[in-house]
Amino acid sequence: MIRKLLLLSTAGLMLLSGTISAPASAGPGTEEVKYYVTYGSDSGISGSFVGTALIKNGVSYLPANITGGLGIEMKWDKTRTRATFSGWEKSFAVRLGSSAGVLDNVTVNIGGTPFIARDELYLPAKFLVKALEGGTVRWDATTRSLLANGLHMYRGYSETYKGTRYSVSFDSGDLYISSGNGAKQKLAHLGRGLDLVDLTFEDTPGGLTVLQVRNSYGEPHLYAEYYTYLLKNGALMRQAHTDFHTTFDEPALWSGDRLLMNDGQTLRLIEDGTGAVKETVDLPKLMRTGVTRDVYYNVEAFYSDVALIRPGDTAFLTAVDRSTGTQTLLYEQLPAADSKWILDQWDSMFPGDDLRFEGRSGNELTLRAYNLGPENKDTQFIYTLPAPQ
Repeated sequence: MIRKLLLLSTAGLMLLSGTISAPASAGPGTEEVKYYVTYGSDSGISGSFVGTALIKNGVSYLPANITGGLGIEMKWDKTRTRATFSGWEKSFAVRLGSSAGVLDNVTVNIGGTPFIARDELYLPAKFLVKALEGGTVRWDATTRSLLANGLHMYRGYSETYKGTRYSVSFDSGDLYISSGNGAKQKLAHLGRGLDLVDLTFEDTPGGLTVLQVRNSYGEPHLYAEYYTYLLKNGALMRQAHTDFHTTFDEPALWSGDRLLMNDGQTLRLIEDGTGAVKETVDLPKLMRTGVTRDVYYNVEAFYSDVALIRPGDTAFLTAVDRSTGTQTLLYEQLPAADSKWILDQWDSMFPGDDLRFEGRSGNELTLRAYNLGPENKDTQFIYTLPAPQ
């Protein structure tokens, strides 16, 4: 497996809060003024940046660090004279003291010369706003401020696995695939709200690839959704999506030699190699739930005789006998004091029991309980499945 995590930089988080630190003095020959720019994205995110701009030799300049909050990464070359900026389908480059730059692979006159003031790179305002596809740069004489609206966001992430590149646009919510120098092809639509994204790949014995995209969202990242894609030679065969609290364990991907695709209410067991659906399980029916609306089930282990399922409403890991429907709350199998502690500490923001399934041997299930008692201890315990009637 390969796992990568995309995290916003500290600078990016500061930028998204809307305030940019101003230099105390920009040095001789420059004038400090205010700036106010707005930005937005197809994903519905919008905001503004406010800070200090500079006017030098009649040209207005903006700090280059506003790009970080828009999903663009800035890198210096070894000589620290040339800076490149790259984001989702967006690139430009400038050189200190030069009026020539590159915008989306085209050489252009940037209308000024980039310079450093108080350890910050400043770029000609009109060029930077144009590069970010914003509107006209305007001057407000009353407030002595530079104004610009509609800067775009270019948040994205790419991961290469075995020569194939998988790319996610945070703003459109689309997942793309490409090989070599070929054009990107849309693989699937993930939707809005992408924040912290993790890509995991697994090759199956039958020659398939399981791609799982994990998105953690909701401050302080309370929720985790899983997009699971089953691919064969780069073509999408099956897909599923679940959405639960981050306190839930990862959804199980295998049941014996069959792959699991769960959408929260319907579980499909998929034949490796062919992608054929070999069994479909109605999870509310299995859980004998009378009301199914808005209740989803995370399947954390699945066998022919028993399933470990965590309902979205109670968040307690439950062993379910697949033939009888008998349910056992696993936290209740702990000593009484630990069981009471779990129940007393139930939290609507972080629901669950901190139980994790570790494996099975015969009719014994091995589980681990975390954060027990005031000392936050953890303990491993065995739950023995009842003998079949």
